[in-house]
Amino acid sequence: MVRIVALVAGMMLLASSAHAQPTLTTIRVGLVPTDDITPLVYAIRSGMFRKEGLDVQYVAGNSGTAMAAAVVSGSYEFGKSSLLSIINAYLRGLPLVMIASEAVYDERNPYAQFVVAADSPYRTAKDLNGKTVGTPALNDLDQLTSLAWIDKNGGDTKSVHFVELPQSAAIAAVGEHRVDGTVLHYPLVQEALESGKVRAMAPVYSGIAPFFVFAGFFTSKAYAEAHPDIVRKFVQTVYRAAAYTNKHHAETVQMMAEATKVQPEVVARMNRVDGATSLNPKDIQPTIDVAAKYHLTLRAFPASEMLQYAPNVR
Repeated sequence: MVRIVALVAGMMLLASSAHAQPTLTTIRVGLVPTDDITPLVYAIRSGMFRKEGLDVQYVAGNSGTAMAAAVVSGSYEFGKSSLLSIINAYLRGLPLVMIASEAVYDERNPYAQFVVAADSPYRTAKDLNGKTVGTPALNDLDQLTSLAWIDKNGGDTKSVHFVELPQSAAIAAVGEHRVDGTVLHYPLVQEALESGKVRAMAPVYSGIAPFFVFAGFFTSKAYAEAHPDIVRKFVQTVYRAAAYTNKHHAETVQMMAEATKVQPEVVARMNRVDGATSLNPKDIQPTIDVAAKYHLTLRAFPASEMLQYAPNVR
């Protein structure tokens, strides 16, 4: 009898415990796994999202375009992409909306570098006149930053020829002089420099501004309208995580080595990307204006126009 009572009590305790566990909302985030996703990965691994009732998972992909298509179709709830892609989606009337800043460029800690062959004679923007420059996709953010930096520093981009060059093939292409230069992001920059095949020529992202948002999180308009509370919880949690990871780079080395498939010692030596801790339209406006100047978007507009679904806009 005692055993039966104990068994029943145990079953009731388990049932009560199971009942008490909150149901988590699954959020899949499509992205390219580079160092800028540090706050997201930290928020997942530390349990910050779970405390908000969210089971966040990131799904690695090869391009922001593919992520946008997956979000529109409903395969993923959120996506991460360059700010330029999000701007173009807005101007083309695609059913995607920006919900948060994801990462920021700060020229005091450059996220990317324009690299040339180690034995290249090129030193100045003017040296690139008439040359061939690689970019992961034509009319992308890397091309925009190259255009802006070259013209701002005395070169003539009307004479520069851009060709598509995947980042995976960039080090060899530059080192073997098949292209004259290209933009590389960390951690690939660190690996490239340590290979001895290339050298850094300039932090070309500074061509847009000394400080600006270069990537963002987005979702479908339908999801943002149907789940504003989930969007708010996700955004606020990522910002809180970024406030921590921006000041604790050493503690996130192993985590991001695993996430980006880069050796920990490389991550430890490289410039780390700062995550955004808020969304301020003035940090988005420079990309909008410069992209319109170079006709990589249809027009310029006030950044606030495309932020109506983003919580906590300053």
